[in-house]
Amino acid sequence: MPFSEELQEKIIDYVYGHLPSETWYDENFYTFIKNDSLRQRLIVEYKNSRVIYKIFEGLQAKDELLLAQIKTQVIMYVSIQEAGINYVLFDLFEAKRPVQDLLFQDRNIRIMIPSQKEEKLKKELIHDGKEIFTFYKEKKPVDKTKIRYDQKVEACYKLNLIDTQLKDDLIKLYKYRNTVHIESELKQNLDYNLEMGNLAYRRVEGLSMQLTESLKNLI
Repeated sequence: MPFSEELQEKIIDYVYGHLPSETWYDENFYTFIKNDSLRQRLIVEYKNSRVIYKIFEGLQAKDELLLAQIKTQVIMYVSIQEAGINYVLFDLFEAKRPVQDLLFQDRNIRIMIPSQKEEKLKKELIHDGKEIFTFYKEKKPVDKTKIRYDQKVEACYKLNLIDTQLKDDLIKLYKYRNTVHIESELKQNLDYNLEMGNLAYRRVEGLSMQLTESLKNLI
């Protein structure tokens, strides 16, 4: 059964009364992203995350509800951060060495040789009783979706787009996000607390500010 219209209006007034104006987004929120559909989606995600947070705050969430509040914040804010990082690396700096090192990595390619020569090698190339195979290294393209997030953050750092503190916080928040899997959370004995959600919130805006400032001098 839905809330009464009066209660709905009170909740909406409370929640949206704490959101930034549309002008703020135009001037401050990931303005370097020229892909309008992507940027608008990030704005929607940010608004939704703030709305959900304000509802939980209004309820003075505790215990299980507080856990839901924090995990929701971390998941949604880190998704925004990751999208911003991906855009900068693969849309703006794909030709730069740190990004190329992500996109093309050494792979061991086995060399097939005649069995007679292979037997000779086995007799000569012995290491701790292990069989030795012949390989050469070749640069192979990597699926962007398979690149680890911490590697992408490190690439941003190498490009002088973010500072050390932001780099460390982004990697830490991504680890928090990965514990949405209950087994992982229990295994790590992770204690969700308000600081996690607050850090995720601050770093969404912090990433936007640092990237915007850095890109002024680079593109």
